[in-house]
Parts: sequence; structure tokens; C-alpha cells
Amino acid sequence: MSVTKQTILRLVQLGLLSGLIILLQAVIVIPMPGSLTLSLVLVPIVVGAVLYGAKAGAILGGVFGVLVSVMAIQGQLGALTTMMVEHNAILTVTVCMLKGVAAGWIAGLVNGAFKKRALIGIFAAAAAAPIVNTGIFLLGMFTVFHGVLVEVAGGANLLTFAIVALVGFNFLIEFGANLLLAPAISSIVKAVKKIGK
Repeated sequence: MSVTKQTILRLVQLGLLSGLIILLQAVIVIPMPGSLTLSLVLVPIVVGAVLYGAKAGAILGGVFGVLVSVMAIQGQLGALTTMMVEHNAILTVTVCMLKGVAAGWIAGLVNGAFKKRALIGIFAAAAAAPIVNTGIFLLGMFTVFHGVLVEVAGGANLLTFAIVALVGFNFLIEFGANLLLAPAISSIVKAVKKIGK
């Protein structure tokens, strides 16, 4: 396949993955206990990162970050996110963008470290994305949104509250879903690579 056709194919596939990210984040919303929602958008981000590397993962993570930022500012992501926006909208957008871009970028880097063991690379990338996404969210809560965290915790131990109440169940579901879907990601990657030949 010529370089031009490969470039067009890559752009089309990244566009389709971006559309899937928008669909999964904006339309298919799964409410969770507390004030968070379950996000399955990390799966297409991981697919893009595995197919085309860290840069593509970062671009797809950026699509996710922009969408989450817009939804946060519009008050569509629950009470905690609304409090974050009221505290500082610019920092909220910064955290949303950073966690999305970093999740995709790191997933691509991690997958690239396992070139000779593709399936292990896919599982590692699928695990890395939710860890980075959640880790940066927690880092933001303990630094720039510390006041919001203190208010929401209501006197409880901040670390315990943040891990158990804010991200615990949500993270475990996202992490488990990514790992369970890793074989499907592998199948998608193999099929797309056959198309590109």
C-alpha cells in the first residue's frame, strides 16, 4: 500500500476511534455510586495507541480530554466535577486534558516496550491507561483541588476517602473492563493491520 493510502487509512481509523470516544463518553453514560460515572472510552484510546503508537494515543486521549472538559463545564459529570469547575475551571480543564493525553501517550509507550510480545504489550497498555487516568485525577485532587477534596471528605481521612469513595469502584471497573477487553483489542489490531497491507 502506498504511503498516501496508508496515511489516509490511518486518519480514517483515528477519526473512527475519535467518534467512538465521543459516543462512549457523551451518549453511553453509566452512572456509578457516588458522583462519578464509568468511562469505557479508554478502550478506543488503547486501540489507537497500540495501532499507531504513543502520539496517536495522546491525540485520542486529547479528544477524550476535550470532551470531558466541555461536559465538566456544562455540569454533566456530577457534583464533584461541578465543585471542581466552581473552584477553578481552568485547572479543571487542565487536569481533564492532562489525564486523557497522558493515558493515551503512556499506553502507547508501554505497548511499544513489548514489541516482541504483542499480546503482553496490549495487556500492559490496557492496564496502563486507567492507572494513568486515575492517578492524574488523584494527583489533581491532592494538589490543586485539595480544598474541594477536604470539603467533600467531610472530615474523613483524605487518602482513604479519595481511594475508596472517589475512585475505588470506578477504577476497579475501568481497569477490569480494559483487561477483559484486551483480547478484543488484540483482534481489532490484527484485523486493522491486515487491512493496511
